[in-house]
Amino acid sequence: MKKMRFISLITVMVILLAALWLPVAVFADDSTSGNTTTTTTPPTPSDSIVLTTDYPTLEAVAAGSLSFNVNMDYTGGVDRVFDLKTSAPSGWDVYIEPQYETGKKISSLTIQSSYSGTSKQITAVITAPTYPVPDPGSYKVLLTATSGNVTGSIELVSKITAKYALTSTPANQLYNTSALAGKNNVYSVTLNNIGTATLTNITFSSTHPDGWEITFSPKNLETLKTNETQTVDVTIKPAAKTVAGDYMINLQVSGKEASATAMDVRVTVKTPTIWGWVGVILIVVVVAGLFVIIMRFGRR
Repeated sequence: MKKMRFISLITVMVILLAALWLPVAVFADDSTSGNTTTTTTPPTPSDSIVLTTDYPTLEAVAAGSLSFNVNMDYTGGVDRVFDLKTSAPSGWDVYIEPQYETGKKISSLTIQSSYSGTSKQITAVITAPTYPVPDPGSYKVLLTATSGNVTGSIELVSKITAKYALTSTPANQLYNTSALAGKNNVYSVTLNNIGTATLTNITFSSTHPDGWEITFSPKNLETLKTNETQTVDVTIKPAAKTVAGDYMINLQVSGKEASATAMDVRVTVKTPTIWGWVGVILIVVVVAGLFVIIMRFGRR
């Protein structure tokens, strides 16, 4: 009996000790966990440069210059000098200006340190070649800023759209010519594509007095490239019975994409030389006849 009471007493003591130890263990664990959280050190941010622009693509109707405003956002712990470099298509010219300082070309830029971020603005001026004029399309320029192992870049796109323009002028710069009635008379015209894209399906037509014939050589042109010229011969044949004098004809040149301004040409029509000789012979015959008559009646 005594033995059972002793075992019961030991059991009660073990339970009491366990009850007292458990809260202490839990408190110690919470205390250790709290110390670990409060002693964590945040990592130091690495230096970086980011290039952005509100308008990454600009459009022009012909070869010329385009200006891109670019923001340089730097985050870092030291002042840095960034080298500015560009990669452009062959024949294109690119230079960098500080924003609002037109005409000042730069190749590097200093930005002060700031972990909250520092921003500088620059302008990339991109100029397309004037000859040969670039075909319509998109042309990309890569702008890169580098300082040590810190680098950033941005792609700028110049979009060239087609400009169609065609001119027609006299080859000899004269808007008048002469012609013989009933005969072929050649008058030449020079065509020039002054646009930025190839012209296609160019045809010729005219308005003229009734009975006249006007033809073109060549009869048409399939293409005329930018800055290319072409001479076209215009054969003018007035009607055989056209009275000598001045007449107006109108020449038109039309392409699929553009047409030249219609051209008025004054044509001075002359009678064929043979009729002049016929007139001279008739006069000689009449004079000779009068001479014969005078000689006969004079003897009587």
